[in-house]
Amino acid sequence: MLRDDDAFPMPSPYGSTPTHELNEDTLPVHDDHYANDDLDDVFGSAPPSPSLEPSNHDRNTNEEYSDIPRLKEKHETEGYRDGVTKGKGESVQVGFDEGYGLGAVLGLRIGKVLGLLEGILGAVKAGEGVKWDKEKKRMEVLFTEAQKELSTQSVFGREYWGEDGIWIFKVPGEEDNKDVVFEDVAGAHPLVRKWEGLVEEEVKRWGLDLEIMDGEHDEDEEAKKDIVSRKDAVTMKEVASESIGPVGNIMGVPKGELNW
Repeated sequence: MLRDDDAFPMPSPYGSTPTHELNEDTLPVHDDHYANDDLDDVFGSAPPSPSLEPSNHDRNTNEEYSDIPRLKEKHETEGYRDGVTKGKGESVQVGFDEGYGLGAVLGLRIGKVLGLLEGILGAVKAGEGVKWDKEKKRMEVLFTEAQKELSTQSVFGREYWGEDGIWIFKVPGEEDNKDVVFEDVAGAHPLVRKWEGLVEEEVKRWGLDLEIMDGEHDEDEEAKKDIVSRKDAVTMKEVASESIGPVGNIMGVPKGELNW
């Protein structure tokens, strides 16, 4: 308010230089330019905040690099699964083909042992008296022990087979580089050899003749062959004696059309 009053002149900011001598050439030059903002006293002035948003170049670069580990992990996982699936199918099939024959032979011999013991136990149970009671208890214990030792877990235990599925017990003829078949391996199994020996003692103890069943089997086979041969002979005889109708009836055309 006082600076607008002529009674109180304000001193010049440029010193005592007369006003008439001030012109554009004598005025000091300032490089800084300030914006005139009447609200600076209230709100203040501050430079704009820096932007934290990444540039397009940085964003694309980060996304490109982040996809590489993900794709690598994905491809490794898929490759591992494909390899396991293919290898499992080939290995399992080869192992099954090699182990099926030996497993079948072992199963037959073990089944024969258990079958004979069960048959003897059934026959002993039918007897009456103190003597039969003792034999009954003895055979029950023997049969129970045989079932336990000849189970799949015991026969194929680690003490008899290696990690690769090959037997680790001695087989006769193997050290002499002779040809070893599945029958030789099954017969050399410690558990099979043990229980086949015990069954042989029981067979001798009770005077059993195991060859009787073999003879009946051979007779049954001969009887079946004889029945089949007789049926074939009857069929051929019926065919030979069967009456044949006229040629025209067989061919499905009138007889007159067969005369040329």
